[in-house]
Formats: sequence, C-alpha cells, structure tokens
Amino acid sequence: MTRKQAFWQEQQLARAQRGHDPVAELRHLERAHILGQRDFREHLRSHLWLLAWAWRQRDWAECGAQLLRIPGSLGSLVGVYPLGNPGTRRVGALTPQPLSEDLQVLLK
Repeated sequence: MTRKQAFWQEQQLARAQRGHDPVAELRHLERAHILGQRDFREHLRSHLWLLAWAWRQRDWAECGAQLLRIPGSLGSLVGVYPLGNPGTRRVGALTPQPLSEDLQVLLK
C-alpha cells in the first residue's frame, strides 16, 4: 500500500466510525493527517476533516485550533511540517511526535 492509499483508507475508516465512535473516528483522522502532511492538498483536507469532526462534536476549542492550523497547511508546499504531529490541539502545532511502526514504513 502506498502512503496516498493509506491516507484515503484512514479517511474511509474515519467516515465508517462517524456517528458511532467519535474517539475511533478522531484516531483515524489524526493518522490521515500524519500521512498527508507532506502533500499540501492532503494536509489541507485533513485539517478540514478535523474541523468538521470538531464541529460535529461541538468541541469549540478544537474548532478554533483547526481554524488556526488550516493556514499552517501551506508549510507542506515548502517541506516545513512537524513529522508525526496528529494535527489536533492535544499536541502543539509545531511539535513532532514519534511515528508508529506502520506509519514509519509508509512514510519512508
């Protein structure tokens, strides 16, 4: 599986959890964000998906965080992004995070 295929798979897995398990949905959206960081369009999409998730959860703090992070997607155009960052407010916007083994393989 390619990185791009995994990105879309995570989005589909998140969508399958919508309305059933918001924690699992968010986990898949965060993984999609990590996989999409190096591509501007995917990075932007992941933040829009995270914003939509936050809106559905009525998580206004996360909505605000996403509105601030959306312009940060531009960093992908010049290769500036914190590898492994899940894209949510639980981790600072510029803070890299360790990658799980499966994501390490996909991001090589």
